[in-house]
Amino acid sequence: MLLAKLKYGDSRAVSYWFKMYKNRLVTMVIGKISNKQDSEEIVQQTFLNCLRHLPLFRGKCSIWTWMNSIAKHEIADYFRKKYAKKALITTHLSDLLMLDDIDNSEEVSQKVKLVLKNMKSNYGELLMLKYVDGKKVSLIAKEMGKSIKSVESDLFRARREFRCLWVE
Repeated sequence: MLLAKLKYGDSRAVSYWFKMYKNRLVTMVIGKISNKQDSEEIVQQTFLNCLRHLPLFRGKCSIWTWMNSIAKHEIADYFRKKYAKKALITTHLSDLLMLDDIDNSEEVSQKVKLVLKNMKSNYGELLMLKYVDGKKVSLIAKEMGKSIKSVESDLFRARREFRCLWVE
């Protein structure tokens, strides 16, 4: 009954659903992430994703099981982003550029071009779109026909590959 009302877009059903599961979901997420503010954001994102994907939910498991699964994906994304930010903070590309004794900008430019040329797949192009053209991840995702999360993952891998090739 609740599922049908939610799929129909009944605002009272959505309010009831939110009240019914919010505290339970917060408790579960806080158990995985100790930061209360981040936990609340994950819970909000979980509810939004549940609403977004509601038409795909067939009811073969309980609503709680389904929501729990979506929350676990959000938690995994949270840790991936947290790890990616930590890696970028500890090793900035600009810091790598300064490791070598390069006398002029022409040498830097040549080395960057060489590294980008030797990168796998479309990682070089992706780095160019992001850092040379200054495009936002959402725009890059739209242009490439990919999800934002997919482009973020590719950017993480591209930066890592750039760092590896730079120091060779």
